[in-house]
Formats: sequence, C-alpha cells, structure tokens
Amino acid sequence: MRDEIIGFLENVDVEPVGELAPSVLLDWDSAMAEGFELWTARLALEVMLDESLAREDIKAALRAEAIRAEDAKRAVMSSETALARVRMAQDEYARRADSAQRPSRLSDLTPAKIGWLFVAGVLCLGYVAVLAYCGPQLTVGLSAMSLVGLAGVALFSGSIVQRHVPKLLPFNNLREIGRMVPHEDLIGLGSRWQAVQTELVIPEIREFIRRNRVLVYGGRLIFQEIHGLYGEAESDIVQTAGTRRLARVLSRADSVAVALAGHRGVGKTTAIRSIARGLHTSPGSPAPFVVVASAPANYEARDFVLHLHALLCRAVLDRVGSPRPEKGGRLRAAALRIVLGLVFIFACADTALLLWNTDVPRFGADIAGLIRRSVAGFPNGVDRLWAGQPPVHLVALAVLALIPLVVIGWLLVSITSAIAGIPRRRRLRGLAVLQRQTRKQLDQIRFLQTYTTGWSGKLSMPLKGEAGRTWSTQRAEQQLTHPEVVDKFREFAAFASRRLQEEGVSEHHLIIAIDELDKIGEPEKAYQFINDIKAIFDVPGCLFFVSVSDDAVLNFEQRGLAVRDAFDSAFSEMIRLEHFTMDESRLWIALRLIGLPEQFGCLCHCVSGGLPRDLKRYTIEMIDMAAAVYRPSLAQVARAFVARELQSKAHALAGVASALPPTAELAELTGLILQIRQMREPAELAQFATRVRADEAEVDLADPVTRLRSQAACFALFCATVLEVFTDELDEPELTADLHMIAVTRQRMAFYPHLAMQTIVDFRQRFGLDTESAG
Repeated sequence: MRDEIIGFLENVDVEPVGELAPSVLLDWDSAMAEGFELWTARLALEVMLDESLAREDIKAALRAEAIRAEDAKRAVMSSETALARVRMAQDEYARRADSAQRPSRLSDLTPAKIGWLFVAGVLCLGYVAVLAYCGPQLTVGLSAMSLVGLAGVALFSGSIVQRHVPKLLPFNNLREIGRMVPHEDLIGLGSRWQAVQTELVIPEIREFIRRNRVLVYGGRLIFQEIHGLYGEAESDIVQTAGTRRLARVLSRADSVAVALAGHRGVGKTTAIRSIARGLHTSPGSPAPFVVVASAPANYEARDFVLHLHALLCRAVLDRVGSPRPEKGGRLRAAALRIVLGLVFIFACADTALLLWNTDVPRFGADIAGLIRRSVAGFPNGVDRLWAGQPPVHLVALAVLALIPLVVIGWLLVSITSAIAGIPRRRRLRGLAVLQRQTRKQLDQIRFLQTYTTGWSGKLSMPLKGEAGRTWSTQRAEQQLTHPEVVDKFREFAAFASRRLQEEGVSEHHLIIAIDELDKIGEPEKAYQFINDIKAIFDVPGCLFFVSVSDDAVLNFEQRGLAVRDAFDSAFSEMIRLEHFTMDESRLWIALRLIGLPEQFGCLCHCVSGGLPRDLKRYTIEMIDMAAAVYRPSLAQVARAFVARELQSKAHALAGVASALPPTAELAELTGLILQIRQMREPAELAQFATRVRADEAEVDLADPVTRLRSQAACFALFCATVLEVFTDELDEPELTADLHMIAVTRQRMAFYPHLAMQTIVDFRQRFGLDTESAG
C-alpha cells in the first residue's frame, strides 16, 4: 500500500487551497527519506492543526495576541513530543483495527438512506431515459441544453448522496472536489481523531499562545476590559495537569469511578460543572449527559441512593422531553398542506381557463380531446398536445402541466418521507419506552402506591331485618431495603445509558457526579458514606465522579479513620486538582482582565496561594479598588490586601485560641495576636513574628499552643514579605519563579506552619530581605 500511495503522490497535480493547506501531503520526498510511518504521523498532525486553527475561539485567541496562525502551526509541527503522541495514537488504532473487521461502506445504511439513494437513482436514470428516447429528434441547441441539464441532474443526485450517505463517495464534502484531502486510512487515527485533537493538538496550540502572549508591565492598576470573570468559557479555562487528565478519562469513556481530590477552593465543583457543559469533550460534539448530586449533610445511605435515583429520572425526562409530537399539530400540518395544494390546483386551472378564453364546459372538452388524441397516438402522437396550437394555448397547457408535476412530486416526497420516517418512528418508540420506564421508576421512588378496591351491598328483610356484606382489599407496595434500592438504581442507570446512546440522544456515557463530600460533618459518617456508595459504582456505561477535599481527608485521618484505604478500594482512578502555578494564575487573570500589568497578577497569585477560589476573590477586590481609587499603585493594592488579611486572620487565630484550655501563656498570646490588626509596616510584622515564634529548641509539634504560635508568626512574616516585595519599584526582571515560594508559604501555612516558616525565611534570604528580625 505504501508504494501505491507514493506512486499516486508522484503523479498527482494539485494546487494547495487556502493559507494553511497541507504541505506534508505534497512532500513525498520526505515520505521516501524519513519513512512512511513517520510521514503519516506528520500528515495527521498537520491536518488536525489546520482543522483546529480554523476554529473561531482559536482564531480569536490568535488575533488577541497578534500571533500568526502559520507560526503556531510551525511551532506545534516541530514538537517531537506532539509527533510521538500522534504516532502512539496511530499504533493504538492500528492494533485495534487489526483485531476487528473493518466495517463496510454499506454497514450503516438505513431504510431512510436507501430511500434517498432510490430518489437519486430515479432522477439520473429517468433523465437518461428521456434523453435516449428524444435524442434523435433534438436539434443541436436542444442537445447542448440537454447535456447541461444532465450535468445539473448528476450534481443534484450527488448532493443527495453526499448529504445522506457520504461514505459512498470518495469525498465528504462537495467543496473538497478539486483539492487534495487525505483519506482517513492515510491519516491512520480512525475513531481516535477527535480524542487526539482534543487532548493533544488544541492544548498545544493554547500553550503556544500562552507562551507568546503579549505581556504588560507597570506599577499602576490599569486594564482595558473585564472578560468572563463570572463565567467559565471554554477559551478562558486554564489547562492544568489535572484538567488534562480529566479530559483523558472522559475520552476513554469507560465504566469507572473517579475521585476528584484537592484542597477546598481548588476547583473541584468548577471541574464538575465544566464536564456538564461539555468543555472537556471533543469540539463539535454535544455535551455529555451529567447528573450532579451534593453529598448530604445528614447521611442515610438508603435515602441518598433514592435521591440520586430520582435526580437521574428527572434528568432523563428533561433530556428526552416529549418523544411523540402532538397529534393535533400533525393534523393541522396535514390540513394546511391539503388546503395549499387545492389552492395551487385551482389557481393553475383558473389561469389556464383565462388564457384559453372560453367557458368551463368547452375548456374541459378541448383538454379532454387533446389528451385522447395524444394517448391514441402514444408515443409518436405526443406532439399532438401542442401541434397547431396558438401561443396563448401553449402557455395555458404549460400552466396545466404544473398540476400533474406537483402531484407526482408530492407523491414522491410522501413516499420518501414515509421511508425516511421509519427509523425516526422506531426511535420515538424507543424513547417512549424509556420515558414510560423512567416515570414508573420515579413513581416508585416518590410514592407508596396504594390500590383499593371495594364492594358493598345491603338487603332489606321483612320485619325490619337487614342483611349486608362489605368486602374490600388493600395492597401496598413494601418498602425496599438498601440492597434492593441499590440494585434498582444500578439496573435503571445501565438501561438509561444504553437506551440514550442507542436512540442518539447522547453520544457519551452517563456521568454521575457527587459533590461536596466534606459537607458531612462527622468523620465516622463520611467514612461510612465512602464505603456505602461503592455499591452503586461499576455500572456499565456510567462514569462516577466524587469530589473530596484534602482538608477533610486530613481531619478524618487525625481521628484515626483510614479514609485513604477506603478511597483506594472504592475508586479506580484519583485525579488531583492542584493549586495554580504562578504562570497559570497570571494567565487566568490575564484572560479576564485584558491589559493588566503582570505585577498585579503575581501579587494576586502570592496572596491567594494559587487557590483558584481565592484568586477570583482577590481579582474582584482589585476591580473594586480600581473603581474607588484612580489608578492605584502596586504598593497601595498590596497594602489593602494585607490589611484585609490581617483583620480576618487575627479573628480566626483568636477563635482557635479561645477553643483551647485557658492558660496564662495562651492569654498573653491571644493579646499579641489581636494587636496585628493595627500593624501596617513590614518591620512591625517581622518583629511580631520574632516575638511570637516559639523557641526552636523547645518546639513540640503536638502542642496546640506551639502550633498556634507558629501559625501566627508565619502569617505575620508572610504579610511583611508581601509588603516588602510588591512595591512600586518592582519591575520585570524581578518577576522570577522565586516569587512562587510566597504562594507556597500560603498553601502550607494552615497544616504545616513550621515548614511554611522555613519556606518564607528561605525566600527572604534569596530575595535579599532582612532575616535577622524574622528569626
């Protein structure tokens, strides 16, 4: 096959179409030099790049950063990693294709498609038959017109085939005629095409745009516009390692249970919402079918499974809707078509009658006579219809000819619609079955069904005697046990997922997400919840996502509960959503505050610790400050952030101290902590850190008072460092990767205060700040 393709390329004469026409396809010298497999991988990568660069969101991102599409294409094409991943995808598809029989081009023919093929064939054959019959009698001019008509009929029939059965043609679009388009077998990706494009090509383009975006520097808070700060558009999502792995899990679409882990505020709920909106699926494909449930604060296993079952039923009913159109609507549409048809026939007959210029009986007799003479001499006597007639009568006959043409066309359309409607009617019947089953399930969940039937009678007897009988039966559906509820849910979830895909309602497996597991306050119940919900996992055609915060897991483990062991046995995969890196935070802000200087993005990243939820809060606070103060400086914004943090943290630390057993040392420490609310200078905060910090030789990590001292000292030194670093003199050369250590300090401060203190001290040494007063 390799020799045949290369021979074809050597003999083909093709002009590239468009600015980004495939160049690898025409470079057959490279195919000979570098090997056929590597050449096809380069070809597949280039074709996917051309398709991705034509997307509107990609073009908008390139325009915003003044980047040429050719430069982005050249950069991705030169990536050895991208090329290697394409080759691995090709090898995977080749292995699956070798083990499975290749489907025939006729494998997906349905009665509707066969009907359209029949219409196309009748048009072509009928026109050819007319030409064959009338050919000897046609003049040169009519012969030329007939050939033009034949070309038009052929193109029209080809468009019918291309629209309904494109696999029968060597091209998938009429616009591809006359240009070189690689065959899908030459690209060698098959069904993996969309997955590779989503997981590899588009992220590579976005990464190139990120690396080459226009950077703005300055010490004043200035930005051009606010874009999508309160939404999550696809182009505004920052691709992290966690989100890329999440997209890979969704593309595999296996029946798995996945744990979304990470600290509170890291974006687990946002990730679930983005799944429901289809932001992690292939471009152009519909959003997946997602059911989202929040973990209950008061946990009961049976009630939660019933709640989840009810949510699934309502989601199915919302997606399916009413499978059958209203009967009244169908009748009104049919009546309207009949009325319009009769009006058209009457208009044609009336127009012909007026042109004939006679009364109705005479007109009918003349037309009947013409038809009889033509039929008697058929086929040679057909010309008797118009031979010897005046021009006005010829026009009248042409108008009358519209009536049988329209009737024949209406019959053809009706027959074709009836044939094409067979799969749709089958689909509607399937959806009706799904709807009935879903309503039945929902009724079983919501109601305790009671059926009562009764009969009573009365018979009057002599001497005022009476005889009577009353009979009744009552049947009530028994309460289902927890295992029975789980079985019902699993059975319906598998049935709904299979039927939704079979009927074309959803192209993806059913996704069920359970959010906010940390809402369960009691660790024992949360631990039991993890073990109980394992029973609903591993449903064919269903993906389960459960989010849990690392903070909750740490609290559970401190109570002696092996939550991680429960996770390992419950979930087949665990995806960690980490804090943003400094580049990711700067990109997140730059996508929302267009034209913002990079210094302010670094400031927000450091004070938020790279936590997406806090990063958004500080960005909004910065916008509010810009509305109140004209072009505030970097130092002003940093001082406002630190003042806000000092107020909230002082109350939080004082609250922790009030929960500890009262001692003289704790009372003195609480008084010192409350004093930091009035501190605004870095020197004061550094001295406070030195005063409060426990002696290293006497540190007892298990002592809560010592831990509180470490947290207070570390926080004060953190605030002092922010004020000393983010001054109006901070310029581009000083925006190095070392600033990320300030954000790391913020991340570690709550659970690892001693490690956080060491991190901030190391940073101060690197940055040339005073470390003596900080201890």
